[in-house]
Amino acid sequence: IPEIKCYLNGVKVPGIVRLRTLLCKVFGVLFSVAGGLFVGKEGPMIHSGAVVGAGLPQFQSMSLRKIQFNFPYFRSDRDKRDFVSAGAAAGVAAAFG
Repeated sequence: IPEIKCYLNGVKVPGIVRLRTLLCKVFGVLFSVAGGLFVGKEGPMIHSGAVVGAGLPQFQSMSLRKIQFNFPYFRSDRDKRDFVSAGAAAGVAAAFG
């Protein structure tokens, strides 16, 4: 959660809202819960929601080359932070039901 707070305050942290980070969080939570460790799922859920929110305005179809899903708007840092905050809010809602 501190990384997302820093990002929302305007601090540039490289790789904080990348797909690779999302995959690492998913597998980390999966293996830690399966291993019986005492960890919370709230932090990774919030971070995962923020990564998905950050990826929405950047979405382009890599597999469907003929169909271009390209959003020409919402490309500024301010708009991306808005999407990240909405994604983090969705992560909070998913974590706490």
